[in-house]
Order: sequence, then C-alpha cells, then structure tokens
Amino acid sequence: MLNEVLVVMITPFDLFGYGLYRYTFQMKCEEIPELKLDDGATRIFLNTRGEHPELVLSELIELLKYMQHSTDEVSGACESKRIQEMHRRVCQIRASEKTEVKYMQTWEEKILIKQEGIAEGEKKLLMSLIKKKLAKNYSVEQISEMLEIDISEVENIIEKI
Repeated sequence: MLNEVLVVMITPFDLFGYGLYRYTFQMKCEEIPELKLDDGATRIFLNTRGEHPELVLSELIELLKYMQHSTDEVSGACESKRIQEMHRRVCQIRASEKTEVKYMQTWEEKILIKQEGIAEGEKKLLMSLIKKKLAKNYSVEQISEMLEIDISEVENIIEKI
C-alpha cells in the first residue's frame, strides 16, 4: 500500500450541484465498483455553500463559513474554539509588520528574478541572432541596422562570442 494522500479543495460554489458541504472520492474500478484501488488517495471537495447541515459536523460548516468570510463577526459567531483561535492567529499575522515586510521582500525578489531571467533570455536571443547574421557574412553595420541596436553593442557581443 502507498502512503496516504489527502487532497482537499475548498470552493465557494457547489462543484457537483447536489447541495452537499462535502464530497469525498476514492479510486474504484468502473467495471467492478466494489473493487477499490488501494492507493491511499482520498479527494475531498468542500463547498462553502452547502445546504445539508445534517450530513456534516457543525464545526465543518463554521469553518467553511469562516473560510468564505474571515471576519471578526463570523469568527465570533463560531462555537468552535479552534476556529476562534485560528482567527486570532490570522489577525496576528495580518497585523505583523515583520510578516508584511517579509512578504514584500519575497514579492520583490520574485519580480527581480523574473526580470533577470527575461534579460538573460533577451541577451541569449540577441547573441544567437548575431551569430546567425555573422554566419551569413553580414557586416557589423548591417547587423546593427537589421537588429536596430548600436554598432558598439553588436561589437561587444561579437567579442563575447
């Protein structure tokens, strides 16, 4: 048997249209429905707008309502102490300047890395184009004109090639 895997997807709509809060799926054979694939995988789809509270625990319904609207009012209306504690922690994280700074730094780093990657790709493309033009015996001036870049830039790239 493989390790157990639990995949949970929370949606603000009813993906399957039966009005349930929870849909649980496990692999089974279409030809022999009682034959299950024991791969340890369970997929659970949670619907924040379910209509049958009698089929699930009230704490799950409270959690789904909180997931949809993470406010003080919704948290305060929850009987579950775990949801109230989770809301307290969420508020602490939201209020933390340290967390905000970390988030912004990470965001800026990702943008920088992306920009560097784009610049590197453009540089490689330019080198490749210049190589091709040189192979066709175009002059530095012709290459500069064709690629619409300064002659000095073409010369610098040719030196690197």
